[in-house]
Amino acid sequence: MFFLITAIIVVVAVIVDNRHVRPERIMREGKLLKSEIVTRDGEKFYVEKVAFKDWHVSIHSYYLISDRLTEGHTIVEQRWSYEDFCNITVRLEDCTYTLIRQVDIIALVRSFRPIPIDEFDPVARPLIM
Repeated sequence: MFFLITAIIVVVAVIVDNRHVRPERIMREGKLLKSEIVTRDGEKFYVEKVAFKDWHVSIHSYYLISDRLTEGHTIVEQRWSYEDFCNITVRLEDCTYTLIRQVDIIALVRSFRPIPIDEFDPVARPLIM
């Protein structure tokens, strides 16, 4: 009986601890494929990927997500890919992020502090692939 109670307490502690370690999901749309914090060159980044049933839903959701990420923030700097307008990097006053649509998947990499885009992109883009 003692071991059963101890096992239950350990399981509950692990579940509660994992909820605090796992970052809160940013993209509410789609099926979550990946959600993790990664450290590169001493800098922390949050990486999230979500999948959609097809490319049409993905495009629609991309623009909803993009608008929501900048809502209420001042855009300090931004860079769009002119080959595909579903690829943007934005620096806000408190963070920098890149949002990329890959057919039916949308990927996000977000810093925990504002980083100039020229420094952010070379580190962040490989985290998506």
